[in-house]
Amino acid sequence: MNVKLEGFHPFINKMPQIEVMGETELERVAVTPFVHQVGGHTCVLQVTPNVVCKPYQENEVLFYTKLPEGLEDFVPFYRGVINIKCDTSNGCIKFHGEVPKGIMEVIQNSYGGITNGISLIENNIPGSETKEGLRTWSDQCVRRQIDRYGYWSEGRSQKFIMLENLVAPYRFPCVMDLKMGTSHRSPDASEAKKRLLEERWLASTSASLGFRMCGIQVYKNDSKSYVSHDKYFGRGLDQNGVKDEMLNFFHDGLSLRKDVIASIVTKLRQMLTALDKQSTFKLFSCSLLILYEGDANFAITSREVPSVSSLDLSSSTNDVRLIDFANAIETSSCSKEDLTSKAGIRYGIKSLVELLEDVLKANP
Repeated sequence: MNVKLEGFHPFINKMPQIEVMGETELERVAVTPFVHQVGGHTCVLQVTPNVVCKPYQENEVLFYTKLPEGLEDFVPFYRGVINIKCDTSNGCIKFHGEVPKGIMEVIQNSYGGITNGISLIENNIPGSETKEGLRTWSDQCVRRQIDRYGYWSEGRSQKFIMLENLVAPYRFPCVMDLKMGTSHRSPDASEAKKRLLEERWLASTSASLGFRMCGIQVYKNDSKSYVSHDKYFGRGLDQNGVKDEMLNFFHDGLSLRKDVIASIVTKLRQMLTALDKQSTFKLFSCSLLILYEGDANFAITSREVPSVSSLDLSSSTNDVRLIDFANAIETSSCSKEDLTSKAGIRYGIKSLVELLEDVLKANP
């Protein structure tokens, strides 16, 4: 069921965090695959037009609940926990979530007077309508999640965390997912996992650039359709290939969006400054999302964010956010070796800034 939202504006950070607690009376809400997922290996689902959810990770929840001051503008807004059930009967895949009763009304009221409400009717994958070029990676992740966690097939629930839907402000969202880090592991990973991630790191641009591409979707105005590439494509790119893919991502089919690139560079520099000031967590690796509006004539004017920010987001048509904090470890829990290690995400962000500046210089 498609719901038209009159007077819609994206998520507001003043909305209270939500937790599923004990004997609280629960209500059922519709959950659907998130069609704009371009990276990652676990599925991302959509709870409302402004809220997505992903599988629960204790380290990640700890990061959001102890978020260092200054990083608020560079991560999604955390909105608590939801239990998700999956129904694979009758040849269809359907999801629904369970949240404390009344929470959906709180969410609805947080969007500035939406009068049409939010759909509580379940959708299934085969019946969903999506734009051409979308959904492929999302469907793969959903199938993988179901295969990996057999209890979903048994009707049991899985815990997810709810986050801001970062593409909500965009009409034709262009999204790039970059895996950041000079070492894709955390101290508590198993030896087998460490070896696998180290091999993957050495075989990709993670070793040379401090990041690798994990997926993109870009809207092409000439064909009025999306072009998408997944993480397997990204792993095969060398440095020249990464630069070519950057050009592809920032080209809307009619022109290179140099205005977007310049704005993204500015925001990445501000992100580095914010990271320099925090000492609460050691970020061994995470992902970075680059987003921009694919329709250059469509101005985003509706997003409301508290004015504590140094960024002017009120009319922004692009954004950069860090996501996926399973490998964020509190410095108080790190060994001396881990604390002094150069492993982290800053080198990758600096490399990305240099690469984008090179693209601008080469295309004056």
